Amino acid sequence: DRMEFIVKRGGGFIYYVSREGVTGMQKQIAANLAQQVAKLRAHTKLPIAVGFGVSNPEQAKLVAQNADAVVVGSAVVNQIAKHGRSRNLLKRASVLVNALAEAVKSVKA
Repeated sequence: DRMEFIVKRGGGFIYYVSREGVTGMQKQIAANLAQQVAKLRAHTKLPIAVGFGVSNPEQAKLVAQNADAVVVGSAVVNQIAKHGRSRNLLKRASVLVNALAEAVKSVKA
């Protein structure tokens, strides 16, 4: 199956797309995330990074409970798009990134 094909050829880490659809901020993480990551872990010893739709600290914490790494893209891009011309861009983006990091650290500590 596709999972076995990918893990046999993977190197470094496995990036798991947490849901189907278009990337971007989502209200919730897939309900079956824990089961899917556990299934993937049964096929590989590589670290597993999960992303695609992670947009706030609560979601990052939930993903961190199951994955080795949390990938956040659209939420940061949205901050840049919203405040790109503002003097406060760096401050606003760093507030989000720090909150995401603290959420992940609270699980990984």
